[in-house]
Amino acid sequence: MDLYNLPNVTEPHPPATLALQGVSPVLSYLAVAFSVASFIWWCIQDYRFFKSLGPGGPSYDIFGWFKVHILVRPFTLAARDTTWTGDYPDHGAHREIMALPDRKGGRPVILGIAPQRQFSQCPEKEMNARVLALFSSFVQSNPNLLQQRISVVEKHHYALFVHPSILAEPANTPEIATVANGELGHIHGDSSLHLYFSPADAKVLVERGWAQRHRCARTQPWWFGGLKNMWGIGDTFLIVYAPRNYEELDVLGTLIKASIMFMTGDRDVVKP
Repeated sequence: MDLYNLPNVTEPHPPATLALQGVSPVLSYLAVAFSVASFIWWCIQDYRFFKSLGPGGPSYDIFGWFKVHILVRPFTLAARDTTWTGDYPDHGAHREIMALPDRKGGRPVILGIAPQRQFSQCPEKEMNARVLALFSSFVQSNPNLLQQRISVVEKHHYALFVHPSILAEPANTPEIATVANGELGHIHGDSSLHLYFSPADAKVLVERGWAQRHRCARTQPWWFGGLKNMWGIGDTFLIVYAPRNYEELDVLGTLIKASIMFMTGDRDVVKP
C-alpha cells in the first residue's frame, strides 16, 4: 500500500435505522428492505475502508474486519474523542515532556480502529529507516531494559519491548506492561508509532499536538463499570504522529525515552 499517493479516504458511518410505526405493511416491507440493503452497502464500503488501511493486528480479511468493525467498534472511543484528555491527571508528567513545545501545524488525518493509520503529513519514506535506527540505538544504549523484535500487536512491524528480566518483577512495573506482553510501542509503515505513556505524559502529548489516543485507549467504559485495558489495549496507548524532519525526530527520541521510563517502572534510561 502506498501511503504517499492515496485517494481521499474517509471512514464510512453506519446507516441510520428507519422508524416503521404507523405505516402500511407494504411500506414497512419496503422500509425493511431498504434498511437491509443500506446495511449491506455500508458493510461493503466499510470493509473496503478496512482493507485500505493495510495489514495490521487483526487478520487482513473479512474475519478481521468483523471482529474490529462490528464486535469491537461499539466499545471504542469515537474518532472525535481521541484528543480528549479529561480522564488524565493534570500533574506528574516527566520534566522532558513538560518542556516540549506545541507541535507546529494542525493534526494529521488519523483513520481506523485496528489498524490505525496516518493519512496526511507523511514524511519521506527514508524517515522509517531513521525511526528504526532510533529504536536500535535505544536498545544498544539500554540493553538491560529493552529488546527489539516484531510487534505482537501489529505483527508486521518492529517494536520495542521491556526486557524479560524486568517483566519478571511485575510489582515494579505498571500493570499494562504485563498486559501488553512487554511491548511498549511499535512503528508503522507511514512512520507513525503507537507508544504507551504515563497518564500525565499522555495528557501533555495529546494537548500539545504530538499524538492522539488509540480508539481502544479508554479508562472507564460505563457499560462495564470501570473495566480497563480493553481488548489488551491500555488507556494511555497513543498514536504518535510521524516525525516530518530531524527536529521532530529528536522530539520522538524524548517521547520514546518517556515511554521506556513508564513501562520499566521509572528506571534510568539513556537517550542515544
